[in-house]
Amino acid sequence: MCVKMLDMIKANIRQLQHHLSDVMRHVEHGEEVLITRRNRVVAKIIPAESQIERVDWPDFIGRAKAIVQQPKGEPASRIVIEDREQRI
Repeated sequence: MCVKMLDMIKANIRQLQHHLSDVMRHVEHGEEVLITRRNRVVAKIIPAESQIERVDWPDFIGRAKAIVQQPKGEPASRIVIEDREQRI
């Protein structure tokens, strides 16, 4: 099954395939599991709670609206439509 080294658990791909439920049990208990292929770490499985971080993103839309102002006057589409009507 898994090998516990210090405070981390290691499992190779074959162990992961055959003992996924055991690996997930360790993860559910808050432990990180390193996944190895040919003795090289290729992935880390960590509990979902430790991944969730609330990020307060700036209000990009509000900032863009403040920077870009609507042009004054008639929209260009209205001017083109009127010009086409005058040609007919």
